[in-house]
Amino acid sequence: MTVFFTFGLKGDEMIPVAIYARVSTDQQGDSIDHQISLMKDYMCRNFTTDYYTDAKLVYIDEGYSGYYTTILERPAMKRLLEDAKKGIFKVVLFKEITRMGRDEEENLKIVRILEASGVRIRSNDGYDSKRAESKLLFKISNFMAEIESERISSRVSAGFREKARSGKWPASKIPFGYRRDCETHRLEIDDIQAEVIRLIFHWYVHERIGTLAIANRLNEKGYKTVNNNPFQQATIRRILENRAYVGDVVYGTRRAKLERVYDANQNLIKKNRKYIETGNPIVAKDAHPAIIKRSLFLQAQEIMRERQEKVGKTSNRAKYPLSGILYCARCGAGMVSIRSTKPDNENYHYRYYKCGRNHKYGKSACVHDPVPAKALEKELFELLMNEIKKSPKRFLISRNQIKITTLTEKLQLLVEQKRKLQKKQVHAATNSDVLEQDVLREVLSVLKNQIQAIEQQVIAVHKQIEESKKTGSKKYTLEEVLDKRHKITMDDIQHLRALFHKLIERIDIYDKTTITSIKFTFDLYN
Repeated sequence: MTVFFTFGLKGDEMIPVAIYARVSTDQQGDSIDHQISLMKDYMCRNFTTDYYTDAKLVYIDEGYSGYYTTILERPAMKRLLEDAKKGIFKVVLFKEITRMGRDEEENLKIVRILEASGVRIRSNDGYDSKRAESKLLFKISNFMAEIESERISSRVSAGFREKARSGKWPASKIPFGYRRDCETHRLEIDDIQAEVIRLIFHWYVHERIGTLAIANRLNEKGYKTVNNNPFQQATIRRILENRAYVGDVVYGTRRAKLERVYDANQNLIKKNRKYIETGNPIVAKDAHPAIIKRSLFLQAQEIMRERQEKVGKTSNRAKYPLSGILYCARCGAGMVSIRSTKPDNENYHYRYYKCGRNHKYGKSACVHDPVPAKALEKELFELLMNEIKKSPKRFLISRNQIKITTLTEKLQLLVEQKRKLQKKQVHAATNSDVLEQDVLREVLSVLKNQIQAIEQQVIAVHKQIEESKKTGSKKYTLEEVLDKRHKITMDDIQHLRALFHKLIERIDIYDKTTITSIKFTFDLYN
């Protein structure tokens, strides 16, 4: 529970003081209540009775990771900066000057905006923007905060690199075909799984079967992955590229790099984590028993290179009109959108929708054939236009479905984040032999706090979903749904997608010519 307080009595000559507190998903060391309590004590010690604050002047950001979100993506910080420009407060108080943004670049941006708005900045660690010496303190504090973050990361990475250098397996995920010895931390062959690995390389190199066909064949024979899932094309590709199967331990081929995106005015608008090749991975050859010969592995790599040069480029990540609402009527899986070019004509593009289960696991999972995208989109577009022409003034009652869908997607992301953090916990615990105990405790503590923060967010999102379901409906006509400023055509993918997702919740398609059902996001009323 967040504690609000009032310091002093508000009057005409009183000076308003804003308080900013935040707890991100990656820094859960102290609670919001604790931060506000500290700043309350600071005000009592350092401010005269001419200053006051109240609940309206307290700005709180919870659960927003500074690693992935910029300053203006954090709601409370955005509101604080807007209120500063309006002159709503004259002083802003932070627990620590380094808790404004993630790094010196972000912190400096906040300071400049606040100072340009005539706001004085003070913090519990001694910073005061009115004092000249605080400028030096600001730079030193930011520098030390970044050094501390890098120190922990460096020590953890060094431990894993040393483990790999000695031939021990450093990762938490064990390659299919192996198991890890609990005492030596080296890989040992799992005889049953190893036979599957040998089959994969044999089919790929000697029978020249493609990765999707191999996945299909394994699934038809009843083989499962270590997680008891069907094999898919991406799994086969990763196996064929994994040097562990020739006995090598390879660590540090890629590293994460924070990528900042700026607008035309050099304002930071987005942050992404990008993986780049390091160029100097740790390689311990013949560190454990090989499942396949090195010569066979090299043959597989050459075949993969040849095929990558010949096969036209494909992409199933594009946001096409029906992606997200189109489903396979045979198995219930979502249909994925594919964009392809012909190997002999890169200028020729065609799109189609394919059953997601069929795409991942092959025809053994689902026999649904690909559906040409343009033909299906045209059919649905004409259907909607005919409905509108029949009764353009007919009312639609919104179910608030769009908001609920967005919240559901957010919930799924949180669950996935929690799963990844739990995997990191296991990884850290299983590698306790290469980490100093204080570092291990620190890492496990941070991970635990991150998981607890996500669990709180999950509860909050569930509550929002329930509240959205109870929200009253808004009435408007079919005619009003269409953007009158823009005439939608079949080639206008962006607006076509917006139209479909506005009016349709789900489409089930059995084959190229058979749509079994269409569920609208609205109830129709005459």
